Amino acid sequence: MSCLLAFDTSTEFGSVALVTPSGLITRFDKLGNTHSEYMLPWIDEVLQEAGIKGKDLDGIVFGAGPGSFTGLRIACGLAQGLGYGWDKKVLPVSTLAALAYQFKNQAKRIAVLNDARMSECYAAVFEIVDSVLKVVTAEQLIKPSQVGQWLAEYQSDFVVGTAVGVYEMALPQKAQFVPMRAEYLLDYAQGLASELQDAWVSPDAAAPLYVRDRVALTIKERQAGERL
Repeated sequence: MSCLLAFDTSTEFGSVALVTPSGLITRFDKLGNTHSEYMLPWIDEVLQEAGIKGKDLDGIVFGAGPGSFTGLRIACGLAQGLGYGWDKKVLPVSTLAALAYQFKNQAKRIAVLNDARMSECYAAVFEIVDSVLKVVTAEQLIKPSQVGQWLAEYQSDFVVGTAVGVYEMALPQKAQFVPMRAEYLLDYAQGLASELQDAWVSPDAAAPLYVRDRVALTIKERQAGERL
């Protein structure tokens, strides 16, 4: 597939990326809770900049999570709406897997730790085997205090994600803060195209990847500024 649109709203950062035979066009910013105000305008902008219409796309890729409950619903809803409107298949991608794949040439085993708020991290470990990303441990929630033992158990000394620097954790020297970007989804979708052939679905089958069961805060937690 040579013409793909991708977007991610799983964290406080938001991003859109469009790849065509002419190159890559992106939008990215720290949006907080305002993703819904930016996504459609950004998508319109990148399509116009590329000189194409939605019907010209080969498919739509979106960050399925784990991440913010509201953010995941926004991304999934966009994928479904645009997929229906343009008659395109969609590819839900784990944000943790896409982030790990971006660093495939820097380590054999990569741990991803994204800030899940409420003193928790979305975590997963992946391994590169013959240029293919393999899941060592599936996406899960862990406490910062558990990270050191978790990394040792899964023998990972390379860590990336938005939780790095946010919590006090026992991290290896090779740990860096990396926000999720939509172009990482494109790299993942294109780099593993043959492995992902069956992962493309019709818009009605698109779904978020939830890890946290809790989807609402108490009044006290909201007043304290907590976010899911």
